[in-house]
Amino acid sequence: MKFVRIAALTGALIIGLASVAAAQGSEQGQTQSAGRREMGGTLLKDITLTDAQKEQVKAIREKYLPQQQEIRKSAQGTGTYDDATRAKVQELRTKQAAEIRAILTADQQAIFDRNLAAIRDREAHKPGS
Repeated sequence: MKFVRIAALTGALIIGLASVAAAQGSEQGQTQSAGRREMGGTLLKDITLTDAQKEQVKAIREKYLPQQQEIRKSAQGTGTYDDATRAKVQELRTKQAAEIRAILTADQQAIFDRNLAAIRDREAHKPGS
């Protein structure tokens, strides 16, 4: 009888630990995704896009996604995020931002420029920048 209780307790403990580990991994992935969405959301903050513009923005982002993933994989593979990698990332961001800006109206571009300046200002004041 004692063996059954210990086995049940051990099983419950293992399931509980697995649940906690899964939740932590999921939370970390959600945080990273939220960061990526936030960057895009911040860039287009206070801009109301038409349905056509939304589709164009989506296409532009999808165009650059494979290149961004390749840079990320390369950095993870080497374990370093050096100046050359940062430059590649910045180049892609600049190109992508220019393409997105090009599909906006003049009024939207003014807001976009303000948002982009705020992002760059925050990045310039980050620790380690």
